[in-house]
Amino acid sequence: MAAALLIRDAAFAPVALLAGIAVLGAGWAVFSPPVVLSAEMTWDLLFNLAGAWHLYFGHVPHVDFHEAVGRLTFILTNIGFSLVGFSPRALLAGSAIVTAVLFLLASLAAWRRLPLLPALLFVVVVCLIALRPVNVGDSPNAWSFAMTYNRYGWSSICIVGLVLFVPPRRDGWTAPADMATVAVLTVALFYLKITYFAVAIASIAVALVTCAHVRLRWPRWTAVGVACAALPLLPFNWPYMGDLMATVRAGVVRDDALFFFNDFAGNAAEYAPWFAAAGLAAWLWWRGVVSARVPIAAAFLLASGLGLLSQNSQSHSVPLAILIAFVFYDALRLKVSLALLAALLVFPLASIVSSGFSIGSYLWRTTAGNLKVVQTTQLRGLAVPTEPDGVMAAFASGQADARLLNRARAVRPRYELSPYEYVQTLEEAVVLLREHGLASGRIAMLDQVNPLPFMLGLEPPRGGNLWSGRGAPTLPADAWLGDADRVLVPKFTTSIGWTQAAEAVYGDYLQANFPHRVEGRSWTILSRAPPN
Repeated sequence: MAAALLIRDAAFAPVALLAGIAVLGAGWAVFSPPVVLSAEMTWDLLFNLAGAWHLYFGHVPHVDFHEAVGRLTFILTNIGFSLVGFSPRALLAGSAIVTAVLFLLASLAAWRRLPLLPALLFVVVVCLIALRPVNVGDSPNAWSFAMTYNRYGWSSICIVGLVLFVPPRRDGWTAPADMATVAVLTVALFYLKITYFAVAIASIAVALVTCAHVRLRWPRWTAVGVACAALPLLPFNWPYMGDLMATVRAGVVRDDALFFFNDFAGNAAEYAPWFAAAGLAAWLWWRGVVSARVPIAAAFLLASGLGLLSQNSQSHSVPLAILIAFVFYDALRLKVSLALLAALLVFPLASIVSSGFSIGSYLWRTTAGNLKVVQTTQLRGLAVPTEPDGVMAAFASGQADARLLNRARAVRPRYELSPYEYVQTLEEAVVLLREHGLASGRIAMLDQVNPLPFMLGLEPPRGGNLWSGRGAPTLPADAWLGDADRVLVPKFTTSIGWTQAAEAVYGDYLQANFPHRVEGRSWTILSRAPPN
C-alpha cells in the first residue's frame, strides 16, 4: 500500500477523483455562504468588480480605462455577471472557472509525473491557493478576495514549473499536452500580471538548458517559448504595454532593497528550509546522486519566487518554492526510504493545512453573525465585520473629544479605513447622490477605486485609471475627467496622500468645469450642472 501511494505510477482516475473531492469541498465552503465576506482591503475586491463593469459596457482595457494589471481578471468576473448576475458573487464565479481549469491542467501534469499521494497533494495545493479568499502571505483570517491575480498567478506558475522541471514518466501524447499546458498558462499569465509571465518565459529558457525531457524536443519547446515571448510585440497588445511602461515610469516597481530585505529577515525561518534544500541539491549533485537539473531547478525556483515576492503586495510566502519538494521527490523516488519520501510531502501538506484553515474559518465567519451586509445597490450581498459607530461622525461634526484618540487606535487597522467604515462611506455616497437627483450620468471619484458606477448600474466614465494610488500614473485632466458628469471627493479616503495630490493637480480643472457642489458628511459632490 505504501509503495502504491508513494512510488508507483498512478492512474489518472484516482488522482482526479480524490483531488476533486477535496477541491469541491473547499469550493463549497467558499461559494455556499449567502454573503461575500471582506474583512480586509474591500476596495480591492471592488477594483475587480469595477474593471469587469467597464468590460460589460464594451470599454476596451488600456484604451477606455488604464491599468497595469492585465484584463483576464476582469474578463472572468464579467463572465460571472452572465452566470450569477450583477453582484459581488460574480467574482466567485470567475474564481470557480479558474479553479476548474487549474484542476484539469494540474491533474494531467501531476498524474504523468508523480505517484498517487504526491500527485494528489500537488493538485490540491494548486487549487486551494486559487480558491482561498486571502491574499498570499496574509493571515489566514484576513479574508478579502483582494488581488485575485496573484493567487491565480502563483497557482499557474507552479503548474508550469512542474511540467518543465519534473520529467514525465509516460511518453506518447504527453509532450504535446505539456507544451499546450505551458503555452496556455503562459499566455494567461501575460494577461493576468506581467511578472508571472516573465517567470514563465524564464522557466522555459532554463528548462531548455537543464532538463533532458525538454532538450529532447528543443525545437518545439523553443517555438513555444518564442511564440509566447512575442506577445508584447503584437500590435493589439501595445496599449497594454503602454500602460505598463507608464506605471513603471511612475515608480510602481518595488526597487527598495532595504524594504524587501526587512520583510525577508522578518520571515527568515520560513525560507530557511528552501535555502537548505538548494544547498542539499548542490551537494547531492556533487556526490553524483542527482543530475544537475535538481540544484539548478531548486535555485531557479527559489530565486524567481523571491523575485515575484519583491513585486507583490505581500510581506512573505513563496508558494513556488513548494515545487522544490516535488523536484526532490522525483529525483530521489527510488533512492531513499519511503519514510524520507513521505517527509518531503510535509511541505505541500503544510500549505494545504494553511489554505484549508483559511477556507474553513471563512465559512464559519460568514455564519457567526456580527456582520454588516449591504442590502441595496448592485453591491448587495457584500458583508464586512461590524464595528462601533461614531468615529467618523465625530470627526465630521468637529465634536471629537479626547477619548476619541484612544477609540480610534484601539482596533489598530492596517489601512486608513476599515472595511466597515469604507462601506459606510459608499452607502452614504449613494444616498447623497439620490437625495440630490445626481445618481445618473458618469461618476468619477478621487479615491483609489471607483465602485459607484457598478453599485448604481451606471456606465463608468472613460479615460481614467482603474486603480489610483501611490505609483499610479498621473493622467491629464481632460483624459480622465472629460467624460465625467459628477466627481466625488472623499473626506475619509482609502489613500489620503493620493486624494490630496489629486485635489492639487486637478483642482483648477474641477473648479472650472464642475461648478455645482453638494456637501455631505463623508463626501463633496461636484457636478457639471445642478439637477433639473
